[in-house]
Amino acid sequence: MDNIKPWQIILFVVAIAALSFSVIKFGFGDSIPQTKGYMTVDIMTGQLYDVRKGKAKGVPLPAKHPDTGKYTLYPVNQVDGLTWEIPGNYETYLNEGTRRGSVLKDSRLTITVLEDDPIVFTLR
Repeated sequence: MDNIKPWQIILFVVAIAALSFSVIKFGFGDSIPQTKGYMTVDIMTGQLYDVRKGKAKGVPLPAKHPDTGKYTLYPVNQVDGLTWEIPGNYETYLNEGTRRGSVLKDSRLTITVLEDDPIVFTLR
């Protein structure tokens, strides 16, 4: 311990202070907000579903329909009061034959929904 120089003690104290600051700032601060679920639409019927992740680690998209067990629940965004639209990155997948439901209006992936009140569905 006799060989420790004053600058080494100062460096050690600064390192402890920086570590303490980092733990307080980033360890106990606000975490990244996690989404609780997604608004989806059944592309076969036009029924809106609010799919919540529950105890599941995440929500797979497209999601599995709770009754049929088929992956027909696609994420949807409300464009205006009555218009809903599936994001464009699902277009290729939807155009593969039988996956395209009758509720899709056009190539823009706008949807005819049954009603604006979604069914809440929680994954397990």
